[in-house]
Amino acid sequence: MHTKAQNHENKTTFCSYCEHTGIVRNPHFEEIGQEPLVPCSRCVLTKCECGGQPPYYIEKDGTISNCYCREIRMKINRIKTIYSRSGIDKKYQWRFFNSFEANSKLASNAKNVAYDIVSKFPDVRKGLFLWGNPGTGKTLLSSIILTELIIRHAIEGRFIKISRTFFNKLRATFAEGSATYGTAQEIEYELENADVLVVDDFGVQRDSAWEQETLYNLVDARYEAEKFTIFTSNVDPHRALADIAGGRVLSRIKEMCTILELTGPDYREKL
Repeated sequence: MHTKAQNHENKTTFCSYCEHTGIVRNPHFEEIGQEPLVPCSRCVLTKCECGGQPPYYIEKDGTISNCYCREIRMKINRIKTIYSRSGIDKKYQWRFFNSFEANSKLASNAKNVAYDIVSKFPDVRKGLFLWGNPGTGKTLLSSIILTELIIRHAIEGRFIKISRTFFNKLRATFAEGSATYGTAQEIEYELENADVLVVDDFGVQRDSAWEQETLYNLVDARYEAEKFTIFTSNVDPHRALADIAGGRVLSRIKEMCTILELTGPDYREKL
């Protein structure tokens, strides 16, 4: 995780165009066949002498040294590797803030809160709970936040959708003969300890006590570890979560998250 000293050093090395990261997001990369992340053309590529050829070395007077761009290009490669295991749904991958149109006061407020989280992380006290009708951009905005945090900090982030499939996969880890038999603790540890976790579609009541306890254990573990977590739900958490694990889930979430309602256009047809 970046320190304040490192952030100050970045501001003296890179420019405001790339927000002092050395990396520029390319929102139209799919249309023109380019990469989603590229070195900044104003403060990195102007000093690049290797032409972008791996392993990004230059030779002068018989001496081989790192090109100025090497650190940034290697960081981009590292970010892409981390991103590939984040679990973000394909249609939400590499989406940036320009993809989210704030067409209501609640949406504008949510976007501002998201900006604030991204700009201040890791010095952020609370996570986020976004709720509202289906299609209002909750999953999109939470994916954007996770994407930005991975880009800026090269941290491990995970995206999971709470669904019947999720619980079936977790239940399969207890079945002898299953390909995932015995991996429950590994999966739970990964979710509990990821630097950032997005839990999508969290507000639906689950059928069994085991499922409710599983949700509570995940929330409680991240609460105790003070891990940054984003939840999304189609319903008001005060209603949807009141009965899960005897109200303990709602109690924890109210302590660890800012709860925001989100309204707006249906984004699902645009992606």
